[in-house]
Formats: sequence, C-alpha cells, structure tokens
Amino acid sequence: MNKLFLGILAVLIYSTNAKSQTSFADFNAFLVYTDTKSTTTYTNAIQLQQAKQAKLAAVLGIVDPAISLPMSFTNNTQLPVNLFPAEAFGGKKGEYREVQTGVQYNTTLSQSLDIKLVNLEGWKNLQLAKINIDITTTDNQLNIKRLHENLATTYFNIVQLNAQLETAKENLRIADTLLQIVENKFEQGLTRQQDVNDSRVNQLNAQENIRQITYLQEQQYLSLKIIADIPESEQIVILEKATGTMPIVQPDIRTNDLAWKSSQLKEQSAWTNLKKANLTFAPQLSLVGNNAYNQYNPDFTIWGGSWIHSQYIGLRFNFSLPNANTLSNRSKARFDYQLSQKSTEKAKIKSTLEQRQLASEWDKAISQQSNNAKILALQEETFQKNKNLYNEGLIGIDRTLNSFSAMVTARYNLIVSQVNVSIAQAKIEINNNNY
Repeated sequence: MNKLFLGILAVLIYSTNAKSQTSFADFNAFLVYTDTKSTTTYTNAIQLQQAKQAKLAAVLGIVDPAISLPMSFTNNTQLPVNLFPAEAFGGKKGEYREVQTGVQYNTTLSQSLDIKLVNLEGWKNLQLAKINIDITTTDNQLNIKRLHENLATTYFNIVQLNAQLETAKENLRIADTLLQIVENKFEQGLTRQQDVNDSRVNQLNAQENIRQITYLQEQQYLSLKIIADIPESEQIVILEKATGTMPIVQPDIRTNDLAWKSSQLKEQSAWTNLKKANLTFAPQLSLVGNNAYNQYNPDFTIWGGSWIHSQYIGLRFNFSLPNANTLSNRSKARFDYQLSQKSTEKAKIKSTLEQRQLASEWDKAISQQSNNAKILALQEETFQKNKNLYNEGLIGIDRTLNSFSAMVTARYNLIVSQVNVSIAQAKIEINNNNY
C-alpha cells in the first residue's frame, strides 16, 4: 500500500513539474506568453481605468455641485446682551438699556446647494482629462514596446548561449582528440612533455568554457524572468536555434511615431493647462439655495417645540483676484508648455533617426554574418590541415593549438553574428507593430 501511495505521489510530482515547464521555439510565441505574465500589462490597464475615472470626475466638476446637510444643537450657556433704547421700556430718551436676547437651546436642520452655471476652468479640466486618456493609452503602448525590446535582447542572448554551448561541447570533443593524439605520441617518444601539458591546458580551457556558458545561461534565464515578471517556480526553456540562413532582402522598416505622438499629446496637454491657468481669474456664476428649520426652546429639548422654516434661492457671482499662488501656477504652466514644444521637436527627430538606426543595425548584422561564415570556413580548413600535419610530424603542437583556438573564436563569432541578425529582425518587427 505504501509503495502504491509513493508511486502515485511520484507521478503527481512529475506531472506538476512537467506542467510548470514551458518551452518556446519562437520569439513571437514567447511574447504572447509574457504578455499574460508581465505586470506591465495589468499596470497599463489600471492606469487607463484611472484616467477614464478622472474624466468622469471632470464632467461632474463642470457644475461642481456642493450639497451640505448640516444639523446642530446648541446650548447657549450665556446668552448675548444687546443695547436697546431705554425709551422703548419707559426710560429716558437717549439712554440705553442692556437686554439679554435669544433662547438657551437652539436646534437647526438645513440643506444648502451650490451649482456652478458658468465654470470655464471646469471645462478646461474636462479637456485635460480627455487628453490624459490619449496620453495614457499611447504611453501604455510605449511601455509594451520597450518591454518587448528588452525581452528580445535577453531572449536571443539565451539563443546565442545555447548555440555556443553546443559548439563548446564539440570543441571539447576535438580538444580531447588532440590530447589523445599528443599523449600517444609522447608514449612513443615522439613529442615532449610540454606538448602534452599544452594540450591538457587546451582541454581544461574547453571544459571550463562549457561551465562558464552554463552559468551565463542561468543568469540570462533569471534576467528574462525578472523582465517578464515570471515566478521563479515556473520553468521556461528556449529552444529556438541560431539560424545560419541569411535573409535575401532587408525587411520593410516603418516609422514608429508612438514616442512622437506621446510628446504631441503632452504638448497639447501643456497648452490646455496654460489656458486653464489663465482662466483661474475668470468669474464664476453659481446657483445657490438654502432650506433651513430652526427650533428655539428655553428648556433642554432637541425635538420638542415649533420649527421655524426659512428658505432662499439665488445667483452668486464670484471673481477671484490674482494671488502669489495663482500667478506662480500660471508662470509654471507657460514654461511647461515651452518645454513640451522642444520635447515634441526632439521626439520627431528621434523617430526618424531610429528608423535609420534599425536599417543600419540590420545591414551591419548581415554583413558580419556573411564575413564570419567565410572566416570560419577558412579557420576550419586551416585547423584540419594543421592537425594532419601534426599527425605526420611536420609541425609542432603549438601551431595546431593556435589554429584550434582561432577556429573556436570563429565559431563563436559566427553564432554571435547569426543571433545579431535575429535580434535586428525582432526589433524591426516590434517597431512595425501597432500595439
């Protein structure tokens, strides 16, 4: 029974581990996966919802209804004293008598209303809220674009390391073969101990190279998880290969104007904010009303007695004179608008240059890949010839090891250039994406 239970448990654990590991052989598929994991997507949604709520508040802010329902109960422990003409109480003319007025206990219930009929500043607030929704939407698209660009770099770093690891294992196999050849020659008395040592050092370097690449792989996977907000418990495996197939023509590269569009919207927002600051001094017209009930009692009574009803309705005209704060805000808004204009000019120039930069990076990567492929073919040929010559005893091991190192370097350089082409293509696709 215990064996059966342990067997079922082992199967469950294996199934859980298997489900938690996700493999990717295509960068676009990886982007689809990360879009469901990254907190950037959820943050963008929250920010957009916040901007929409701010618009609703701005709509209400145009009339800005102020409603109050105060209630009070007052105990006048010392009633006020007023002076009245004494002749009203039978006294002499020109004299005054002190008379205590009022009632000790007073209960008040009232409702007041203030609705703005003319509120030019409130309309500008609504306009700002609408622009802010567009800014938030555009900035969210920029955030996704930058996230995908960062993911592309790290993703293809792993693709590069995977290819280099395979090459490093092949290099180790060749280094083992060289060492075996040298050791056989040494046993036959045909070479020196120094040659054996040099060959063994070459083998040790090949082994350490595999370990170092493995460490780098682990670091890049951790970096990928950090960028994409993937939990540590989830295992991801990148299976995409560094392709040696060269594209025939340069892909179409469109101008990505997201950053420029964002700057234009922010410039528009700054201009609207300046107009709003100027309208701070504009008069406001409000509809006001009040409905009140008062009760006066000589005894301690909150609800007893008669209620006295009062009511009014009317218009209120309000005009604010400039002060230090409003003048400072208007000055700041003017300078912010001027700065936003310069930012828009810069963003327009940058968007055009980034398009040319992507084309230049693609051309550079293609040229490097073509050249490195030719160099590798020559280095492999040189190594094979030197290896054969060494077997025949015509050259020393030093020339053979040097040609081996040159071949290893050429292999790594070709892998790097192949991956650079993939990165350049991925960045162009991200640039062309409308998001």
